[in-house]
Amino acid sequence: MGKEPNKELKLDDPRKIFIYTFFTTLTGITPIDYYETNETISFLITPADARKIREKTLDIVRMLSDEFKKKVDIIVYSENLEKFIQNLFKPAKVENVFSRSMKNGRKSLLVKVSPWDRGKALGKNSYKLYRARYFLSKYFDVEYVRII
Repeated sequence: MGKEPNKELKLDDPRKIFIYTFFTTLTGITPIDYYETNETISFLITPADARKIREKTLDIVRMLSDEFKKKVDIIVYSENLEKFIQNLFKPAKVENVFSRSMKNGRKSLLVKVSPWDRGKALGKNSYKLYRARYFLSKYFDVEYVRII
């Protein structure tokens, strides 16, 4: 079972504040969290907010992508670990998730995807894997994630 998403995201950098506020203002959706790399920004939203997304919002996401000069992804949070993993690695189809408890009480995950979906699951420069590690460690106490 996942932790309840922390609604108080620590925004300690003016750039983070700008990105967060810009996204919220344009979409009307307050993200739970976000993850940024050199090429992408991923916003984590609640299932209730996901139902609000319409075609207009998707056009706004394209506009955000142009504004930030980065690809913008929206990921739907789920308290169900397997469903959340599927959301993190979309459009790749997750076949199975193997979980193992470690000595320190945290989890280790092996995520099985079909061989032809491996590239989609990793993303450019493995950003989806790093993003998954960030969100899963924060909300599910997962220490290690590997795609097999």
